[in-house]
Amino acid sequence: MSSIPRLTAHVVFAATCLLAAAHARAEVALQPGLWQETETGSENGRPAKSETSTRCMTAEEAKQPGKAVVFDAVLRKHCKALDYKRSGDNLTLRLQCGTQGLNVNIGANFTLHTPQHYSGFIKASLKIGTMTLSADKKIDAKRIGECKEKE
Repeated sequence: MSSIPRLTAHVVFAATCLLAAAHARAEVALQPGLWQETETGSENGRPAKSETSTRCMTAEEAKQPGKAVVFDAVLRKHCKALDYKRSGDNLTLRLQCGTQGLNVNIGANFTLHTPQHYSGFIKASLKIGTMTLSADKKIDAKRIGECKEKE
C-alpha cells in the first residue's frame, strides 16, 4: 500500500506546479529540469520508510504543469482541487481524488522557497472499500539538474 501515499505526493506536486504557474507574478515559479523529491512521515500512525524519487519536469509542463506532472494516469484523470489559496510563496490546497473503490482526500501546505526548491506537508485520508488509511508526510523537493534526453 506504500504506493498509494506515494501517489498522493505526486498529486500534491502536480497541484503545486499548477498553482505556481497560475500565479506567475513576482512569486516563485518552479523551474523545469530533473527534480528529486524526498518524502518522510507516517502512515496509519506509524513511522513510514523515507522515499526518494526523481522525475523530469519539462519546459512545457512548467508552462502548463497540469498536463503531465502526475505520474499515475488514473489519478491525473480523477483528481480535482476543491480549494486552494496562495499567499506569496505559500500554498494551501485541498484535493479530492477518486476511482472505482478508492477515494483520497488530501490537505497540503507548501512553500516555494526558490525556483529550484519547495517543501511542504500533506495529510491524506485514503478509503479503499471499507478500509481507511491515513498518511502524514513531509515533502522536500529540489531541482538537481537537467533532464536526460531519451535514447
